[in-house]
Amino acid sequence: MRITLLDNHDSFTWNLAHDLERGGSEVRVVRGGTWRAADWDLTDALVLSPGPGLPNAHAQLMDVIAEALQRAVPTLGVCLGMQALACHFGGKLLNLEAPLHGRVTQLHWNHNVPKPTPWQGLWQGLPNPMHVGHYHSWVVDDACLPEGLHVNARNESGLPMALVHASLPVAGVQFHPESVLTPDGRQLLHDWVAAAQRSLSISASKVSLNFS
Repeated sequence: MRITLLDNHDSFTWNLAHDLERGGSEVRVVRGGTWRAADWDLTDALVLSPGPGLPNAHAQLMDVIAEALQRAVPTLGVCLGMQALACHFGGKLLNLEAPLHGRVTQLHWNHNVPKPTPWQGLWQGLPNPMHVGHYHSWVVDDACLPEGLHVNARNESGLPMALVHASLPVAGVQFHPESVLTPDGRQLLHDWVAAAQRSLSISASKVSLNFS
């Protein structure tokens, strides 16, 4: 599978790329602000990298998200990427009183949410609870969570740590799976890649049926 990783000018981007490659995917990194229309022809799935600041401050990020969803491209947002996905659907962000930089917390999965076919079983095999590493000072405000988005993991403070969409191939994590502070991060990425492949297979079969 060809994954395009949109780099939001973050030092963790290449760690994320290498972990995705270890799962057998072909990974291209496109720097934010340099995305071109031709990049869609090389993109089966999209990963939105972490990055500093707020989503709207990053060139092309919100536009790329909008087109990815229009094209039904399986999309994973990491840290800033998850925040950007929530904002795309009309969500809001909260500024933490104390930043979580280089910190480890323990999250708890809650898979008792509507499970769209592409994401059936997503992340259910991971430890529960699970230790994850953070480098952020903003979080998604789930008090006004947009319709269709579901929180399926929270940390000890009750903050949203993972999201899935009820009908679109969209998921996000607030923590850093590529960090050494997240021991099960590679498995999380592997599980998402498998879900993205299932989503693409389902889409391809529908196209085949339409033209048969």
